[in-house]
Formats: sequence, structure tokens, C-alpha cells
Amino acid sequence: MRRSFSQQLLTMVLMSGLLIACLPPTGGATAVQNPYDKFRNREYTNAGYLSEEDELKLAEEVHSQVTKEFKLIQNQPVNAYITNLGNRLARKSERPNIPWRFYVVNDKSVNAFATLGGRVYIHTGLIAATSTEAQLASVMGHEIGHIVGRHGLENVKRSQKLGIGAAAASILGAIIGGTAGSIIDLAGNLIAGGFLMKHSRDAEREADFLGLYNLDHASYNTTEMIAMFEILNSLSRNQPSSIGSIMASHPAPAERAQNTAREIEEHLGLGAGGRRVTTTGEFDQIRGQILGGPTGKTRRARPRY
Repeated sequence: MRRSFSQQLLTMVLMSGLLIACLPPTGGATAVQNPYDKFRNREYTNAGYLSEEDELKLAEEVHSQVTKEFKLIQNQPVNAYITNLGNRLARKSERPNIPWRFYVVNDKSVNAFATLGGRVYIHTGLIAATSTEAQLASVMGHEIGHIVGRHGLENVKRSQKLGIGAAAASILGAIIGGTAGSIIDLAGNLIAGGFLMKHSRDAEREADFLGLYNLDHASYNTTEMIAMFEILNSLSRNQPSSIGSIMASHPAPAERAQNTAREIEEHLGLGAGGRRVTTTGEFDQIRGQILGGPTGKTRRARPRY
């Protein structure tokens, strides 16, 4: 059987450094640990953070602030497609029961971000940069991973310690007993200061780990996640201005590709592509709209493996 480009890329990543890195170094030291091992079997709850109810309240106000900073597209077929794709992934995540919301930002930069309470935002530039549905799904799965991992809530907690303004003096007070104005001020400060999306490198790796399994559980070709990192790697070298500021703060794409390849090889198997969805006709049609091509009638979403 002829292997796909992403499956060939998986083999190349493994052959060009991953296996060497895993060999015991001179002197008998142990092999390098899989960086995803620290996230394995972790339980995710809101314990120690805002309650889920209060998180959803703050998420709504944050969304209001996001709409002031970013222009969301009003293309119904594109929005419906992204919502359906996002829900397919979110339902298979470790946080399936919150009200997930997916939005498309009209911006040519290759970027995506998540805030709180199931709110995920995808730039049109990211959709344009992908070549398969599974590549796009890998980024959306990563953003879903941030919300599952409570990384936004961790940043709210950290911002409270740092003191980002009067509204942060008592987050719970602002949400539960404060005025509407104080909640809005809190949301505005979190967005303006970039606190919600300013994740640690370890949080980004955890979101990659969770995103990979979101992709796997939704029956996508997981090797396309490696192909997505190769796209980001190429863009960062040749068109660095096209990478959004949020994406630019992530670990190097080459490292992310290597981590993902190792996880697939060790825990999902080299045949992770198999007869899994790589792309669909609907993806091609929606991407064509983003690129400004002919729209025509939406074709039946026939999966291509």
C-alpha cells in the first residue's frame, strides 16, 4: 500500500533524530524520557480554580471582549463546518459536557487560541495554511486540550497573584457578588494583558498530548498532526511574519513533531493513519471559500484516507 505523505514524514522524523535521542548516551545513562509521560493518566477538574459555573460566566464576558479585538466572520457554511468539526473533537475529549463554542476570526495570520469554558477561535489564515481536514483538526484538538487542561484557569489564577488591576483583586467576588462592570473590567484586563493565552511551554506540550488523543479518538489520521507541525516549521523559517503571536510562543515545531512522532510510535502504533479520515470534500470546499475561490454547492463530505 502506498503510504501518505504524513506517514512518510512520521518515518522521517523518527529516523532523523528521535531514535538517536532515545538511545542510552555514553556512560550508561538511561534513555531520554518521553516528555508526555508526565501528563499520562492525569485527572482534570476545576478543583483549585473557579467552579465550572463561574468559569462559564467569565468565558461569556471574555468572549464579549474578544469580539471587540477580533473580527469574527459571518459566513454560515464556514461557521457551521468549524462548529461541527470542533464538536466532533470536543465530544471525544476529557471534557465533553460543557457548552463548546467555535468561532472563525477573519485574520490572515496562521493562528488559533482558546480562552475559557469551551470557547475556541480559529483564524482564517490557519484554515488556508492547512491542506487536509486532519491537519486543521489537530490544531483544534490542541486548543480543546488547553480548555481540558484548565490552562486558561491556571492563567487567571496566576494573573490574580501578579495583580493585573483592581478587577483581579477578587476574581470570585467579581463573578459571584460583584457588579457587571467589575466582571467586564476583569475580562478586559485578561484579554488586554494577554494573560489567558500566555501558556507555559509545558502547558503547550500538554495541549499537544491531549490534542493528539482528541484526534485519535475522533478517528482522524494522527500522523497529519506531524504534517501540521512541518507546515508550521516551514512557515517559521520562510514566512515568519505569517505566524500569529500566540503560535510563535509555542515550543519549536520540530520539537513538537518529534514528541508527536514518538507518542504515535510508542503508544498508537506506526499504522495510526490506517483507514482513518485524512480529509473530506467539505474541507476542500470550505477552504476554497476562505481562499476566495468559487464556492458552488457544498459537496458531500466524502472522507479520504
